[in-house]
Amino acid sequence: MQFDTYTYALFLPLVFFIYWGLRNHLKWQNLFLLAASYVFYGWWDWRMLGLILLTSVSTWGTALMMRGNRSGGDKFLAASNIVLNAGILAVFKYLNFLRDSLVHLLNVFGINPDWPTLHILLPVGISFYTFQAISYTIDVYRGDIKPTKNAVAFGVFIAFFPQLVAGPIERATNLLPQFLRRKSFDYDNAVIGMRQILWGLSKKIIIADSVGYYVDQLLYNPYYYQSASMVWAAILFAVQIYADFSGYSDIAIGSARLLNIKLQPNFRYPFFSRNMKELWQRWHISLMTWFRHYVYFPLGGSRRGKWRTALNTMIVFSLSGLWHGANWTFVIWGTVNGLLLLPFIFKPKKKLSDHATLRDLPRCFLTFLIFAAVFLIFRSNGITHLGEICDVLINGSWAMRPVFGQPIFYIVPFFIIEWLGRKQEFPLQHLPFPTVVRWIIYWGLLAGISIASLDRNMQFIYFQF
Repeated sequence: MQFDTYTYALFLPLVFFIYWGLRNHLKWQNLFLLAASYVFYGWWDWRMLGLILLTSVSTWGTALMMRGNRSGGDKFLAASNIVLNAGILAVFKYLNFLRDSLVHLLNVFGINPDWPTLHILLPVGISFYTFQAISYTIDVYRGDIKPTKNAVAFGVFIAFFPQLVAGPIERATNLLPQFLRRKSFDYDNAVIGMRQILWGLSKKIIIADSVGYYVDQLLYNPYYYQSASMVWAAILFAVQIYADFSGYSDIAIGSARLLNIKLQPNFRYPFFSRNMKELWQRWHISLMTWFRHYVYFPLGGSRRGKWRTALNTMIVFSLSGLWHGANWTFVIWGTVNGLLLLPFIFKPKKKLSDHATLRDLPRCFLTFLIFAAVFLIFRSNGITHLGEICDVLINGSWAMRPVFGQPIFYIVPFFIIEWLGRKQEFPLQHLPFPTVVRWIIYWGLLAGISIASLDRNMQFIYFQF
């Protein structure tokens, strides 16, 4: 089930009213939420519910068997569960990638194995809920959280429908306790949640889907266009993936707010960052937090000198690239981003203020251009396609077809709104306007969503991860 569908527009209010109708019965409330989450996921393909159930049951049971003393037995149990969950992810997401990579390597040495390609359907959101399960296992092993005996609450923690498919990736220390205590309805929080859903839908449908149409046209056959068109494609794709993914996160966080459940922010206006380090502190926050806690710190973090810090950073970003997909372009993309952060390790910069000012805009724009250029690697369909894009960038001319300038008419207002609202969690969070003006804004956005959705209906980009 997708957020930008009429099905979800009916599903969410139904869940809202039944959920709060059960507010005096926490057990039944959680049972209903678990059932609703499974319906939400099973709407896409009910056969994949078995994977979530396996992940949930194995992780919950493993944690209960641990003694909490980091003994050899605890280490074995934790490692076994991590291998199981990571193995499921590897089979469904990386098996064909490993097979193809090995075949290409053998071809270099003149060996041509006739291995069949396995047609494995990638379950939506498997990278997200698998990482959430692994983090719980590690947190219990470390003693950061006690294992819960409440199987239903734990099942909801893994399968909570707003963030099941594309995050934010939540740690059990934040999300799980919220399913173990009774909640009261908070009207003001629900209003903010509705505004956040509206803003997320606006970003997805009005901005991301509209811009995505031009990105697809420009990058389908790079040789048909010129260098300027590839630069413009990079800028448009950066805008598309930000509006698409942060739009999803806003809808997820807003939907959870309606149930008085708090999810962690996943984006903090990354395109108003003054350097690449700051940008990666504001982009896909939940994923980078996960890698920091469960990869970077165990490797030694920044405690073993600058060269070891640099190595740990490269490992984290290379793995984060691989997490995004089974393609060498993702690994290259992650590695390049890691390289761009190395200067901040060997020559630390002074700490920046929380929010950029008008004087910072040139630095923000330069950072955005670097980020967008690297994201062309992410967007390419493979090494060959990436080579074509690079060839056009280097050898093409700088003429551009005027028709592709149309997106600027909604990108510029979008950035202005984001700039004005950058000190809030999202621009519509608190609107200092009279009621009439606020409702004009709401209905204007709804009209824009309705008009934009008539022509295009694109899947959220991060569904493929």
